[in-house]
Amino acid sequence: MKQVRIEGFGDVSQVHVREVAEPAAGEGEVVIAIAACSVNYADLMQREGLYVGGPTPPFAPGAEAAGTVLAVGPGVTALAVGTRIMVTARGGLQAERAVVPVASCVPIPDGLTFTQAAAFPVSFLTAFHALTTVGRAVAGELVLIHAAAGGAGTAAVQIAKLLGLRVVATASTEDKRALARSLGADHAVDYDGFETTVRELGGAAIILESIGGEILRRSLSVLAPLGRLVVFGVSSRDPRPVDTVKLLFRSHAVLGLHLDAIFARPELLLPSLDWLLARVVDGRLAIQVGHTLPLADVRHAHELLASRQSHGKVVLVP
Repeated sequence: MKQVRIEGFGDVSQVHVREVAEPAAGEGEVVIAIAACSVNYADLMQREGLYVGGPTPPFAPGAEAAGTVLAVGPGVTALAVGTRIMVTARGGLQAERAVVPVASCVPIPDGLTFTQAAAFPVSFLTAFHALTTVGRAVAGELVLIHAAAGGAGTAAVQIAKLLGLRVVATASTEDKRALARSLGADHAVDYDGFETTVRELGGAAIILESIGGEILRRSLSVLAPLGRLVVFGVSSRDPRPVDTVKLLFRSHAVLGLHLDAIFARPELLLPSLDWLLARVVDGRLAIQVGHTLPLADVRHAHELLASRQSHGKVVLVP
């Protein structure tokens, strides 16, 4: 079977599609025939060797996918062969087939395509928990969402509106800003103008920040007293130190979020999946897939994300 492999740290020339052995399900595992899998910004960071705690080449990337149960291992009774599932893993899901623990599998609701399901877990769980578990959002507050046309950003704009928040969204082009508005953003501005807009609105109670660099520094300047800035990425590859004295005197909080913390807490994970999927099914949340490519074009997927020309999720189809 075919599987994406990263054979060394570096540029896209390190990304290959290779023939590898077929997976076999062990105790408590299933084999999934993958119909769609996502490429996330974390994949680029891992390829470049910049992802903290990330894998060492050679490795198989891919954190989320959707498909059909092909085989079940001993002890598996919750899922039957043929069940449509979405899955998350630390890697190995950019492939034609993969073996995963049954505990990581979620049945796909009726009406959801494999492409939509593959684009759902990482972005929507990140956005939900950034706003609620970490950001402690309260209805009526103002949230500033950076990179609002990306996978997590498009999810965050919609979730924020369902939570009763006022939304200022940033994006780099007018097309992307129009997408953010169509998803419910009250204001959509470029990166040059967000400070003026947020200040005129009284400051942001919550900021979702996945860029780093100067955007992080400038965002802190528009955080309201008792505001929470939630960091869940550093796409600029420019992490910045935070002045704790300024945090003290401005009553600011800077918090981090990595989904590993959520996956380790079923009491947080399972209710949030139920909440999100119910709203996807009834149409209140729309999964945004901007680009669908064959698995063989995985290098182009990396280039799309790196160029900042993509919107929504980038999905591969084996």
